[in-house]
Amino acid sequence: MTKQEFLDFCHEEFTKRGFKKRKKTYYLNGEGILVGLYLQKSMAEAYYVEFDFFIGEFKNPKLYPTTYESDYYGRVCVLSKDIDEGDYYMTALIEYELYTPEELKPYFDKAFDEFIMPPLLEGKETVLKIMEYYDDYTLEEKENIIEKLQLDQ
Repeated sequence: MTKQEFLDFCHEEFTKRGFKKRKKTYYLNGEGILVGLYLQKSMAEAYYVEFDFFIGEFKNPKLYPTTYESDYYGRVCVLSKDIDEGDYYMTALIEYELYTPEELKPYFDKAFDEFIMPPLLEGKETVLKIMEYYDDYTLEEKENIIEKLQLDQ
């Protein structure tokens, strides 16, 4: 798929789930949680699809936080297509030219169903469960999140 087809694919995947674009980030507000989605360009012909979570009440879209203020984050991961090596692995670096929209769709569906939408639909109690999946948080970062969750309840 071309770069523009990939950008259009992402736009459609984000907006059909209710996300609205503000500058370069797509946002969706839940009860005490705001989620931001954006595409981070790689040095190669590839992108990372990032999702940021912000804990708190965010009523004014003009004052939505940026990725640098996120409480925790994740990335959409796909199965690599490393044809030269013959090894396949999960990667967050999406080399869009190697995929079709039909190949990427299940990975986006999984990310939305398991990581992005649960805090918005089920509430903040799902945050810690999702953070456990992403093991790259320090104990201090986890304690800060727990403290914020309790303050906002």
